[in-house]
Amino acid sequence: MPDQLLDSLNHALSIKLKDAGLTHLKTALRGKNISIYSEFEGSRENRCRFSQISGLNFALGMADHNGKWEYTPFEGTIDELLEMVMTQFNWVLSDYSID
Repeated sequence: MPDQLLDSLNHALSIKLKDAGLTHLKTALRGKNISIYSEFEGSRENRCRFSQISGLNFALGMADHNGKWEYTPFEGTIDELLEMVMTQFNWVLSDYSID
């Protein structure tokens, strides 16, 4: 059974992405991880993920060029980490399907 807190945070993150105009991105909850990904030509492309450390404290992970997760030294709430990704690493959330 999914954790209610994580399920709620996943839903809120999805809404925040849509409100920011990032409609090409989706979120997924798996275990203690909430990931942001896109789909291109039928395959999933990982972008970043938030791994729960404790309570509302998360660690930021970024996908490498093969879609595998790389750890970063960044920790905080999902809102803090999302703001960081959107401002400092905005290329991670780019829509690659646009010509």
